[in-house]
Amino acid sequence: MATNRIPELINDMRAYLDGADDMISVKSLELPKFNNPTEDITGIGVMGTISAPVLGHFDSMEAVANWQVPTKTSTKLVAGKAISLDAYAAVQVFDGGEGSYSFDQYHVIIKGRVKSHEPGTIEAQKAMNSKTTIEVYYIKIEYNDENLIEIDKYGYKCVIGAEDITAEIRRAIGMN
Repeated sequence: MATNRIPELINDMRAYLDGADDMISVKSLELPKFNNPTEDITGIGVMGTISAPVLGHFDSMEAVANWQVPTKTSTKLVAGKAISLDAYAAVQVFDGGEGSYSFDQYHVIIKGRVKSHEPGTIEAQKAMNSKTTIEVYYIKIEYNDENLIEIDKYGYKCVIGAEDITAEIRRAIGMN
């Protein structure tokens, strides 16, 4: 029986571009920040100013694929190309009570368009540290097949856990 499961680290990861195992040289994937646009609220009933988040809306979201060296795959990721990226990570978990390891799955699905690609620096005996920046319009994060967050900017959907926080908004504007 698991008594003290501590997620420790990402043991390994794999990323797939448009369904193909073409991202072998990726050394890390920086996930986007989830920033809501805000509006300052003042007036009767408010003491001072409140910066109110706009529920269900998000500022520009960027993901960055950091490559060890540029590859044929990474070098073709330019000029606004639309992409779909699947990243799987094995989360190493240690159970202090049992003294055993197990692995959980962290899964990220990103759909977006390439904003920029930096080939990197050529230097003998060094990685080139190239990177590809992606403007994210869809992201879904799952942990052991449980939905944590799903944001679909074009589909007008924002689900946190099991709650679709934009369902009522879609209803109110005649989308449902």
